[in-house]
Amino acid sequence: MVSPLTTTFIQSTILNAIANILAQIIDHHRKSKSTFTPNLPALLQFITYGIIIVPPNFIWQRYLERRYPGFLFRGASTPSSSSTNNFSSPPSRTSTPNGKKGGPGGGNGLGEIYISIPDPTSTVLLKEKKNPHNFLPSQQKRSRGGWYNFLMKFLLDQTVGSVGNIVLFIVLINLLKGVGVGGVWGLVVEDFKPIMIARLKYRPIVSLLMYTVVPVDRRVVFGSACGVIWGVYLSLYAVV
Repeated sequence: MVSPLTTTFIQSTILNAIANILAQIIDHHRKSKSTFTPNLPALLQFITYGIIIVPPNFIWQRYLERRYPGFLFRGASTPSSSSTNNFSSPPSRTSTPNGKKGGPGGGNGLGEIYISIPDPTSTVLLKEKKNPHNFLPSQQKRSRGGWYNFLMKFLLDQTVGSVGNIVLFIVLINLLKGVGVGGVWGLVVEDFKPIMIARLKYRPIVSLLMYTVVPVDRRVVFGSACGVIWGVYLSLYAVV
């Protein structure tokens, strides 16, 4: 069975190739009326860039979903009853009026009343005292759900995700074109702002859809599909 990452590789590569060819056609007709001939080196450079960025984006989207799970219009997941029961009642010991411990094998128990006393030496009891609401940290994260998780994913994608992707694009595409390391950093400083402004014109809408209806393993492909126009823009920037 093909893994989600492999599927994402294949689909994103096809979409990036389409975006680059469209950009080449646009650039050709702006500059010349002659017959169009594909620029294969430029196409291979852009496809290579697209292949390199698939794994970090795939991991990034999975991290966001693991850290802030759920969809906006679906209820947050609830802890299972078994996990709740494991932390709902601390171990106890029983005592009888004559001071003997009760329980299986502790006497015939005939006519005696047993009193349950929490064991103060129990490590579970100590954990209970530190966490009076009987929630594990992961359960507390899931209980937030809804708008909080959606907003966190949305904001992180617009900030950390956008910055990382733009820097990766400028660095990788220029290294593939043969630019030296020193020149690449100068291009990052020069080109980051206009590319970031262009990205903010379309990415918020894509993120809104991704974090409300699109499964996590399809988000990179969905972003590539919605970003064919964005890919054309990047390809034109790369001087196809």
